[in-house]
Amino acid sequence: MSEYFQFRVELLDGPPMQLLLYPSQPPDSASLFTLLTAWLKQTVQFSQIQAEQGADWIKIRFYFQAQPFYLNFVHYGDCYWIDADSHASLVLLSPLAEFIASIECNHGLSRI
Repeated sequence: MSEYFQFRVELLDGPPMQLLLYPSQPPDSASLFTLLTAWLKQTVQFSQIQAEQGADWIKIRFYFQAQPFYLNFVHYGDCYWIDADSHASLVLLSPLAEFIASIECNHGLSRI
């Protein structure tokens, strides 16, 4: 498995408003927590990374432009999504989607 993976990003206009992430090739679930956490930590525009993991889920809180978001994953549905954690964060969902698409070359992500 490659340490890089690509996402197609879709802004779901809600409610609730969310960014849906679709991997082109799902990474190995054993290393997924490490990959997602490392990707967020290596991206300068993301800060205050706080990761949690359960038996079948991953939730990583991070900040983008000083606003909180959650990157979520559930194993049983192979679902990835990003939630805003405040009203101010909701306004930044579209710029966050554009940013994720823009860093394809640096981190192997893309907006298809």
